[in-house]
Amino acid sequence: MELGGQTALVTGAGQRIGAVCAEALAKAGVRLALHAHQSRQAAQTLQARIRQQGGEAELFFADLSDGQQATRLFEQVTEQMGCLQILVNNAAIFHPSTLADLSLDAWQKMMAINLTAPFLLMQQFARQKKIEAGAVIINLIDQRIVRPRPGHLAYTVAKSGLWTLSQMAAVELAPTIRVNAIAPGPILPAADAAQETFQRIVAATPLQRSGSAQDIVEALLFLLKQPFITGQLLFVDGGEHL
Repeated sequence: MELGGQTALVTGAGQRIGAVCAEALAKAGVRLALHAHQSRQAAQTLQARIRQQGGEAELFFADLSDGQQATRLFEQVTEQMGCLQILVNNAAIFHPSTLADLSLDAWQKMMAINLTAPFLLMQQFARQKKIEAGAVIINLIDQRIVRPRPGHLAYTVAKSGLWTLSQMAAVELAPTIRVNAIAPGPILPAADAAQETFQRIVAATPLQRSGSAQDIVEALLFLLKQPFITGQLLFVDGGEHL
């Protein structure tokens, strides 16, 4: 399945895995709608690099903790770039929390960005009038949804909800839209994580090494190009979920 000429929205495209995936899609000939919020300068740099390489990329800013902004983001993208064939829900926040110490505001923000925003964007994607068979949604989840552990309660609950949403959407939106998910493991350390902590996690995985953003790219391209896969969660985690 060729990707050239298709149009994609990638959320959280300013840095880390989102930026690498967006650039890979651009190299495959995909027209890119790059979403960013706090990483504006990095997103602008990415946009310039894609354009210098002959790709097409437009930049859109939105705070996905605000449902109205999430909905407006999709409207702005389609108004400017037309019907989308690919949606990559990558944007997320990741903060430590436990049941005892989690505030309501922190819970709601985690749900808003990690679950509600993807839901709203998926809903808008499915409602497109000109959408044709072969459209694809890819949600970035996390391997910890099948192996939950203390310390990131709200994040784990939100990502678990996103996986359930992905499965239900795969059934409801078939056969026109395929919905799949990717569950990364130790790819990049969290911004606030100590290197020692990251290396300890890596050492405990069956493959005993960290992955790279390119590993996520390969999984993304595979799921986009394989027309007979839907409702699938692909672990790219070195076996950490085991």
